[in-house]
Amino acid sequence: MTMDEATLRILKMAEELADDEQSAVIWFERQPIPGWAGKTAYDLVQEGKADKVLDYLEAVKSGVYS
Repeated sequence: MTMDEATLRILKMAEELADDEQSAVIWFERQPIPGWAGKTAYDLVQEGKADKVLDYLEAVKSGVYS
């Protein structure tokens, strides 16, 4: 997997939320995001929807999906 800028931003935000790099990577690769038909952050990034993942993480960070 190529680590482009958006992917790095997503992983950094996920790590801040999880307080653990390994948990962030596992989430990125394996945890379906609500509302995206079982797709993971990795799936969405591959589809060119990294901005949607970043929006989701911002919402989590602000407490919308707590």
